[in-house]
Amino acid sequence: NVVVVARRSEETPAFVARDVGAIGCVQADARLDRVRAFVKVQDGCSFSCRFCVIPLVRGSSRSRTAGAVLGEIRRRVAQGHREVVLTGINLGCYRDRAAGYRLPRLVREAGAIPGLERLRLSSIEINHVDDELVRALRETPAASRHLHVPLQSGDDAVLRAMGRRYSTGTYLRRLEPLREDFNLTSDVIVGFPSEDERAFEHTLRVVGEAGLTKVHVFPYSPRPGTGTAAEDPVPPHVKKERSARLRGISHAACLAHWRSKVGCDDVVLVDRPGRGYGDDYSPWLVPPESAPVGELVRVRGAAVSEEGILAA
Repeated sequence: NVVVVARRSEETPAFVARDVGAIGCVQADARLDRVRAFVKVQDGCSFSCRFCVIPLVRGSSRSRTAGAVLGEIRRRVAQGHREVVLTGINLGCYRDRAAGYRLPRLVREAGAIPGLERLRLSSIEINHVDDELVRALRETPAASRHLHVPLQSGDDAVLRAMGRRYSTGTYLRRLEPLREDFNLTSDVIVGFPSEDERAFEHTLRVVGEAGLTKVHVFPYSPRPGTGTAAEDPVPPHVKKERSARLRGISHAACLAHWRSKVGCDDVVLVDRPGRGYGDDYSPWLVPPESAPVGELVRVRGAAVSEEGILAA
């Protein structure tokens, strides 16, 4: 059953701010009414993507201490949360140098906290998807088999113009070992100033080759203060058409991934009446009478709808 706890002094913004220390923009909402808790471990970004305003408004990367993070996760588990999502502006930059922590070690120790059923990463840059992190995810039973890894473009020239720190070859190579048993999702910016039709076709190809099951599509719009603030040469109707094409491909890939679950068993964390998410963050529709909110239930896929996988 879900444990509902009233807010205490430990959950006030002032307390959380002390716990966070140097990290700003603290989210005061402890989300006690849900089975999923979001624990912020890092803020800011030291990268210099030319389309992004975050370094200007959030500053450079900084991290919470591992002790503070692990302590908060223990509190969330005690409050009844079954799943914890580690969040950050650039999560892979997490460091607690004094205690010797990087993200892989944090994943291992967070996943070992008694009572935590599922641990998930909110989003991570491909630069940080290395062998050490992959091993930590595979060797931590509570770690979800889902990674959200922004692509932004599948064209190397566009990536360089964006100021991204990887090539499409690196992106594909690092995701290749995960394609078989991880649900991989991503972000793509459509209509970046240097994106022509050929570059966009490269993006469509990479999305397919990477095995991405869902792509969040963002039509480019200039942001004041960024390196491309004065650039927006791609016409709106072209952005709209490209966005529709990519969303169509993403939708088809998503349905194909869900169909692969038909006839297979999964463990679903029910977070709303009749709905929940599997181990790889695929959405499931489950009979409300047999699946109380806050419980982990074993299900078998029977069919697929536009909203998710239907449990038998």
